Amino acid sequence: MTLRPHRTRRRALVVGAGIAGLLTARVLADTFAEVEVLEQDLLPTTPVQRRA
Repeated sequence: MTLRPHRTRRRALVVGAGIAGLLTARVLADTFAEVEVLEQDLLPTTPVQRRA
C-alpha cells in the first residue's frame, strides 16, 4: 500500500460559532492552513452566557 503525501489546503470557512461550529473549526485546523469562523452575533471578550 502506497501512502500519498499529505497536502495541506489553504483556507476553510465555518459558518456559526456555536459548539458545533467551533468543534468543526478545530477538526478542520488539522487539514487547513487557515480556518475562519463567521458569526452573526458579536462575541464577548469575557466568558458570558450567550442568548438562546
